[in-house]
Amino acid sequence: MRLAFPTLSGLILLGAGCASGGLRPSYEPLPQARVDTVNALPPAVVQEINSRINTENMRPQWSSPDEGFLESQWFNLVTQESGVTDRANPDRVILLRFFVDPLEGGKSRITSEVVYKRTTDPSVLPRDQEMMVPAGHPGDQVLQRVLRGVKERFGR
Repeated sequence: MRLAFPTLSGLILLGAGCASGGLRPSYEPLPQARVDTVNALPPAVVQEINSRINTENMRPQWSSPDEGFLESQWFNLVTQESGVTDRANPDRVILLRFFVDPLEGGKSRITSEVVYKRTTDPSVLPRDQEMMVPAGHPGDQVLQRVLRGVKERFGR
């Protein structure tokens, strides 16, 4: 006779299936994040963002066109290197993050952040270490170039 109780491994698989399991984080964009609208669906927008950050010599860390999400690797604005840190000058190392959501009429809303680490304290959660760069910061200029290129490609 077989019992109808799930095994431990079955429960683990069931729980994994219920979680989002995707790349897009569960947290929301920062309140200061930029919001733009373009005439394209999220997968196309994410692919274009990927192309634009590569033009800036940046590399993606996480990219999921189907989920409407892209996050760059940490990028040193001075050395122009991706995937590096600079503990002495954390404000020159940035990360771009894009949340792309569908809107009616085949449009998408792009919510974008450019952050640096305000602290490297290991007792602070990684997301809580981040702070938006101020307007006019070189990282903000990179973000503006990326978004300008996306808007030129797809229109508003």
